[in-house]
Amino acid sequence: MHATENENTNGSLREWMQRRAIENVALSDRSAGERVTMLVRDRIANGSERVVITNADREVPRGLVDHAFDALRYSGLVCAPDADGAIALLGMTEPLAELFARVPWEASDALEQLLSAARQDRVSVLLLPPANRL
Repeated sequence: MHATENENTNGSLREWMQRRAIENVALSDRSAGERVTMLVRDRIANGSERVVITNADREVPRGLVDHAFDALRYSGLVCAPDADGAIALLGMTEPLAELFARVPWEASDALEQLLSAARQDRVSVLLLPPANRL
């Protein structure tokens, strides 16, 4: 796993690096939800306010990542599909362990299942444009 962080709001490099976190993770197997939850918990504990997870199996344009960080100002969870409907990107401001535990990450309709579970839990979600459109 490789992490890159950015956003210069207070001038210091350390604060700049801790405000936003980007992680690249495989999102298509059973343990994806646990990995995402652990990464988000760790990043939030280390001072990040917004965390974006990109699917290691997909190419996600930089513009979509920037869009996700902006969208996290208004919603606790953002998602973007890929051309085939798989999850290309997730963004959040807090760990969503219970929600992610109910998602069948290896299923072809994982994004639909995630959105349905979020509605049931009354979690605010913003659906971003597909990764292949940016």
